[in-house]
Amino acid sequence: MSHSVAIHHAPGQSRLMPRLLIGLAYLLTLLLVVAPLTYIFYRALSEGWATYSANILNPQTLHAIWLTVLVALIVVPLNIAFGIAVAWTVAKFRFPGRGILVTLVEIPFSVSPIIAGICYLLLYGRQGLLGPWLISHDIQVMFALPGIVLVTLFVTAPLSRARYCP
Repeated sequence: MSHSVAIHHAPGQSRLMPRLLIGLAYLLTLLLVVAPLTYIFYRALSEGWATYSANILNPQTLHAIWLTVLVALIVVPLNIAFGIAVAWTVAKFRFPGRGILVTLVEIPFSVSPIIAGICYLLLYGRQGLLGPWLISHDIQVMFALPGIVLVTLFVTAPLSRARYCP
């Protein structure tokens, strides 16, 4: 027994609006994603494959790629674990401080990346709150892997948890 579902439009409702919205979505995707990517590849390859391959195999470029991969390998599992734990806790339980926990997770959405960077400098920088102690113990946080991981965790934390029902 086959069931077919027919979509019926209300009398006088046209299919024009949904099509316009879909077209607008495609246009925005082209403008915001495809065009910048096309320009990046155009500029990267503008001097030919030989120049591109020489630049991509440059030790500094390879180090930057490796650093990006390493940070992702550290941050993604932490965000998955943290995101699942927070989403489950917030969705499953009602407890004092629940709103504060949700606010802490969502702070990166409301704080400018520049302000966040300044806060990290004021905390971990040479003249920061913890800077002298870190220097005396030969620990470098800023402009090193620990700082990059911390900042990446801060920026991506709100994206790691699933939406919940408050």
